[in-house]
Amino acid sequence: MEVFTIMFIGLIVLLMLGVPVAFAMIASSALVLGYTRGFDAIPIEMISQRTLYGVNSFTLLAIPAFLFIGRLMNSAGISDRVFDVARTMVGHFKGGLGHVNVVASMLFAGMSGSAVADAGGLGALEIKAMEDDGYPTGFSAAVTASSATIGPIIPPSIPAVIYGALANASIASIFLASIIPGLFMGLGLMLMVAIISHRRGFPTRTRARLNDVLRALSRGLLPMLTPLIIIVGILSGVFTPTEASVIALLYCMIISFLVYRSITFREFLGILRATAIDTAALLFIIAGSALYSWVLARYQVTALVADFLLATVTDPLGLMLLLVVFILLIGLFIDSVPALFLLTPLLVPVVTQYGIDPVHFGVVMIFTLMIGLITPPVGTVLFTIQKITGMSFVGLVRETIPFYIPLFVVLLIITCFPSIVMFLPSLILG
Repeated sequence: MEVFTIMFIGLIVLLMLGVPVAFAMIASSALVLGYTRGFDAIPIEMISQRTLYGVNSFTLLAIPAFLFIGRLMNSAGISDRVFDVARTMVGHFKGGLGHVNVVASMLFAGMSGSAVADAGGLGALEIKAMEDDGYPTGFSAAVTASSATIGPIIPPSIPAVIYGALANASIASIFLASIIPGLFMGLGLMLMVAIISHRRGFPTRTRARLNDVLRALSRGLLPMLTPLIIIVGILSGVFTPTEASVIALLYCMIISFLVYRSITFREFLGILRATAIDTAALLFIIAGSALYSWVLARYQVTALVADFLLATVTDPLGLMLLLVVFILLIGLFIDSVPALFLLTPLLVPVVTQYGIDPVHFGVVMIFTLMIGLITPPVGTVLFTIQKITGMSFVGLVRETIPFYIPLFVVLLIITCFPSIVMFLPSLILG
């Protein structure tokens, strides 16, 4: 276990010191190689080969496409259209705009695939609308932060693509397996919104007229077809998940440029540049993760961890619950995407030895890491919402606490009852 201790603790220390994730993974891997072979005999050529091998994957081409779609949707004014659709659907319930907030995030999730994109894109619009309607800033911010975590659950999902590539699991199966947990997540948050709204006497809007509903749907229908194109195309076998991401991007570009005409060429270049920077950062992390995974396999670290767990935990459910706590603790200090790169190569070989489906485990792990996005001290989504509202961080966390309840209840359900997660993949893919 010396190698595992050096790698894991070394990585955590480097991350806490502020070293970028990719460099931290490469450095901790090189540290182990130096410890075992001698620091004057570190195989530099092998390190370079393994890092380069990590990004040599056709599946990873989906990442820049989904990143591009999220930025394009935000810049094209799609957020307003999605919000109007949600308002006409559920705006008349008690605490109406709180429900609108959640439903809009569920709809936008099918286009952006990112929690931070949801918070940054819809967040300002949702919070301003709720404040204008008389809702306290704290409640508005808390609903927005918690609902943004739906983004990487309902497909398409950038974390799902990353996990599928790292775990060698079917991305189509992960997409399908995420739909029911995402719906449960939204319904749970809406239930909490209703409870708080009744207790605090929040306002209710009048029910939208049929003409208003049809008008909102006509304005928002085209972008909302994006996830349908992706899912139907994959399941019908017309194209792979990677090809689906490119087709969806082409579709979004057509409606942004030719239908809505809401993007200028200068804005398009800015989106290209930002997407290229984000993609480069992610691929660099993937390259470092490939080296990290190779060192784990080279020194049989996963086998040692599996043997240790087998000696202490014999029940698959007990293992899942233990790993959920472990993943949550990691998610408190490391952002979701780096945590995926860190944990997937370590834990997937372990859970498969217990007979746990990697697709089920992937959905549970992504869900758990999403809770970490709204949990201090890291809480990327919390900091995004704080920047929008100007609230104190402590105040925002205090307002968000009630929304942890439905999230943890849904997490417990999908962990203990894998058939709920695997129902759609089993039904559709067999």
